[in-house]
Amino acid sequence: MKITNKLVATGLFADAIILASNASAANNASTGGFGTVVGTPTGVQTDLETAIMSITNYILGFIGLVAVLVIIYGGLMYLTAAGNDDTTAKARKTISSGIIGLVICGLAFAMVQIVAGGLLANGNE
Repeated sequence: MKITNKLVATGLFADAIILASNASAANNASTGGFGTVVGTPTGVQTDLETAIMSITNYILGFIGLVAVLVIIYGGLMYLTAAGNDDTTAKARKTISSGIIGLVICGLAFAMVQIVAGGLLANGNE
């Protein structure tokens, strides 16, 4: 249980770093350097499709990262099982759970792309 908490904390920390670097890149793109604003950045999504895509990309990206970390954790459990049948069975179940989570995350991403890209775009025309 302790290793799971460490993995989740590491994933959250990595996600925070990625979000901070994206925000910094967006800030640098909208400024000419040293705080002079070149354009008129709003920071607010006015298009419903863009807002939905942005939110789901962050959420599903985090879920995908957690699923990959679960697969890696299961692989490490399998490597350190030392032939113990109970531990290898638990490791295989952990790996398969991670793969199922990754597949569900991918399918959810595809469904959001279809719904937001197709149905919402037709409603805005």
